[in-house]
Amino acid sequence: MTQSNYSVSSILKLALPIILGGIAQNVILATDVFFMARVDEISLDAVGLAGLFFSTVYILGLGFSTGVQILIARRHGEKANHSIGNIFDNSLIFLFCTSLVLWVAMEYLGPPVLKTLIQSEAVYEKAILFLDQRTWGITFAMINLAFRAFYIGTSKPGIIIWSTLIMALTNIFLNDALIFGKYGFPALGIEGSAIASSLSEISAMIIFIGYTFIGKFNRAFNLFGSWKLNVPVMKHIVKIASPVMFQYFVSHAGWFLFFIVIEQSGERALAISVVIRMIYMFQMVPFWGFMSATNTMVSFAIGEGRSAEVMPILRKITGMSIVAALPFMALNFIIPEWVLGLAVEDKTGGIISDSVQTLHVITIALFFFAIAMTWFSGVSGSGNTRTALWIETTTIAMYLIVAWFLGIFLKEAVHIIWITEPIYFMMLGMISYIYMRSGKWKGKMI
Repeated sequence: MTQSNYSVSSILKLALPIILGGIAQNVILATDVFFMARVDEISLDAVGLAGLFFSTVYILGLGFSTGVQILIARRHGEKANHSIGNIFDNSLIFLFCTSLVLWVAMEYLGPPVLKTLIQSEAVYEKAILFLDQRTWGITFAMINLAFRAFYIGTSKPGIIIWSTLIMALTNIFLNDALIFGKYGFPALGIEGSAIASSLSEISAMIIFIGYTFIGKFNRAFNLFGSWKLNVPVMKHIVKIASPVMFQYFVSHAGWFLFFIVIEQSGERALAISVVIRMIYMFQMVPFWGFMSATNTMVSFAIGEGRSAEVMPILRKITGMSIVAALPFMALNFIIPEWVLGLAVEDKTGGIISDSVQTLHVITIALFFFAIAMTWFSGVSGSGNTRTALWIETTTIAMYLIVAWFLGIFLKEAVHIIWITEPIYFMMLGMISYIYMRSGKWKGKMI
């Protein structure tokens, strides 16, 4: 990304590798659901909830790494490449240590938390089997996040495609092998699916490390210069990144609690929601790419001293996000059964026909997601991460109140409960737009 070059082509150059990498990353999430849907509905529900619990914990690292990405992009825009190595090294140490704490926490706190929240005993038992083998993969996932933050922050995201593609292919092969006992592997069922996902994280880490040394990025940016924690640097990183970390956690914890509300409506409602979530996550992928591009470009532009270009960047990316949403919306409305058939087979007892109305609801949510997350990323990309945390916390609180009212108080059908999603993104987008238009974000130093 060159100075003052914020054209459509430069946005796509940064966003497309992240989008393509995100498709492969979401294969990890979808593969477990895809194979469990071919085992039985209880396993499908268990993987859906246990996987969401794991990703709620993982999201702490993703939020922190997004803050690191914003900081690296700012230094890259300031042409202060000598500072990037210190930021990367300290974030890597922090994420590694955090992963060990989260591993222990999931091992000992996961079962009682899930026991309290999951109503079905059968779903709970299988969820614990999955979680037991998924928790140790958190360490490798966190290390990968540090590399992801570095390559996106320095506008070199191409390697993300290859690392996540290898990870996805590894996960698909090992799921097939370890669940059903193919190719000489033992048949481990739901535990095999969790082991496959954890091992696939290791494959991605190997690719990242190899590419970094082969490409000599370690020398260009002084990566791995010191394994000692630099306290002043770490304090600065935490100041910027910790609000993003907790903002991501609040967002994902809200979604986990939303699924707990769904679970109270019965196993079929939960199964429908697990399938819808898989489709939803795939269709969100382009917008996660545009979000990462927004974070980097906004921070880079401010670092260059070109704050006046931030609002045009946001408007341009918003338009591109809307265009990206239209094909998904058309498919979901015109041929919903075909879209659902990509995720689950008819033999699961009418789940496709039962899911059509919910798919239509998330299609509307997808439109507002495309708009809202661009402007919200502008808030965090400007360095005002505490403001972003406040916005997220406020809207998530409203989100959970609406979900509780529809699901627990009124006991509405599952597609009515999912109306919570478009309401949430409408609120998030409106507040973020008002804040960015106010100009209060200008002058923030990080």
